[in-house]
Amino acid sequence: MSNKKITSETNDAASSVEIKVLLSDLWRGIIKFGWVALVLAVLFSGVEFYRTYIRFVPEYTVSATFTVQTENKSLTGTGGVSAYSFYYNRDTADQLATVFPYIVGNSVLKMKVCDDLGVNTMPASVTAQCVTGTNMVTLTARGGDPALTYNTLLSVIDNYSSVADYIIGRTKLLMISEPVLPQTPSNKMAWQSSVLTAAVIGLLVGIAWIMIYAIIRKTIRTKEDIRNILNQHCIGILPQVIFKKYRRKINTDIILTNPLIGSGFLESLRLLRTAVQNSLGKNEKALVITSTAPNEGKSIVTTNLAAIFAKSEKKVLVIDCDLRNSGIASIINADDLKPVATEDGTEYSVCAVETLGFDLLRINSSAPQKFLRTAEIRDMINHFKQRYDLILIDTPPCGIISDAAIIAGAADGILYVIREDAVMQNAIRSGINTLLETDTKFLGCILNGAASGIGSYGGHYNYGGYYRYRRYGYDYGSKKGRRKGKHYGS
Repeated sequence: MSNKKITSETNDAASSVEIKVLLSDLWRGIIKFGWVALVLAVLFSGVEFYRTYIRFVPEYTVSATFTVQTENKSLTGTGGVSAYSFYYNRDTADQLATVFPYIVGNSVLKMKVCDDLGVNTMPASVTAQCVTGTNMVTLTARGGDPALTYNTLLSVIDNYSSVADYIIGRTKLLMISEPVLPQTPSNKMAWQSSVLTAAVIGLLVGIAWIMIYAIIRKTIRTKEDIRNILNQHCIGILPQVIFKKYRRKINTDIILTNPLIGSGFLESLRLLRTAVQNSLGKNEKALVITSTAPNEGKSIVTTNLAAIFAKSEKKVLVIDCDLRNSGIASIINADDLKPVATEDGTEYSVCAVETLGFDLLRINSSAPQKFLRTAEIRDMINHFKQRYDLILIDTPPCGIISDAAIIAGAADGILYVIREDAVMQNAIRSGINTLLETDTKFLGCILNGAASGIGSYGGHYNYGGYYRYRRYGYDYGSKKGRRKGKHYGS
């Protein structure tokens, strides 16, 4: 009984978490794609406005109702045709529902009408409706010009007998309801309700898209996701940094020396430093830091982790192995640094980053791909292990190219940066599996950019008071980011 109760409570808790995640995804979907719903609403309503208002064509309707009587040849004598020669024939009446519409649409009748009106084509459409089982017929003409529509119906009535004589014999029409020249269009320009309906439909389509987005999102959102979905250890969580919006220009660098980043980020870095230090063995110094895709903040993590270790009196070296698109170079303006040590025959130089307390190694090879060999990297790492307490190696995203796996084979450990709700689970799992094949110690994952508030998934940090201004994790390798000396995407 107790086990059943525990299982029930566990299932309820899991369901509650799933609902919370779905609601969070919906909220994020609204923030991310809310503009799509608005654009669709405007687009749908604009098309409907054009169709119902701009392209509106008034239509006029004229109708006439009459009975049809056929000739009784037995009553037509030598005295000629008289009113008594026509009568209501039930058998003929039963055929009117089929025959009369054919007569109205006959090409001969249309030609006679066009000749009467002096036009080349029928100016109005004419339809016939018969009451089944009777000889009552209603002719209806519809067109854009009231006078032409009216005259078209009169011409059809006048010329119809010339065609009908060959089909059902001689007939006589007894008018019940005379046609009247229309004064107002029969169709109404109800564009307001149509436009509003179209806007609602467009909005619903956009909302449906947001719901689909929320349902199919299979990303990593929480520490529990890393453990349960990726089957990996979450070694640390770094919160999302949001700067308050000022009228004046402010420093938006995500560096621990920036006083505007908040105490929550600094405390998270200290916890990460402790976790990493406790995970390292006695002679383990070289760590590869990578991610699945760009814009997950791996270079930001590398830079700040090196700086926080340097604050604890550790001698730290950062090796920039992202040779194609260096993120660290943009974060710390490495182009302005001067080498403090060069060695003959080497293809790299070491610069001191005095503001952050660590050294930066940059590869100067004109053919950097030749340098990316496990043996070459291992020799370089072993060389600098004698001088430094910790070596952090920033690599390209492992989900794009294989550089990270090559370099990881020469390192002592791997730290894997995962930006919250950014990359699909399958891609992350594939990237981790690639690194695990190197047999290098996998220290764990760092959940980066953990949000708080309505759109968060819970269990993260909130160091409050900041209005959304800019988040790190964007503009990977953009020229704009490089010109400003800021880099948010590595």
